[in-house]
Amino acid sequence: MSDNGMGGMNAMGNLGGSGGVAGSLTLFLAGAAIGGLLVALNTPKSGPELQEDLKAMGRRARRRARDLGQEAHGAWDELKGRAEETGAAVRQDLKRGLEDGEPK
Repeated sequence: MSDNGMGGMNAMGNLGGSGGVAGSLTLFLAGAAIGGLLVALNTPKSGPELQEDLKAMGRRARRRARDLGQEAHGAWDELKGRAEETGAAVRQDLKRGLEDGEPK
């Protein structure tokens, strides 16, 4: 599959458009909220039972969002650290190359 430039699916099965961790997180949370709401509304319960179930789903969604945010933050910090290490290594290689008289 390929993205037709209109927000379709790409070869990896990802939705085109916003992409990235934030886009994936948003889609996940929206899907979870819609699915949970549909289940809650289609289950015969009294008003107080339904309210408690909806509150519990909200608490679980907030915990999951917090956990995903922490994972994303950790991944970003790791990526940033690797980029800094790579940048330092490239600068060192360039410096050595200039000192050795290699062409620029």
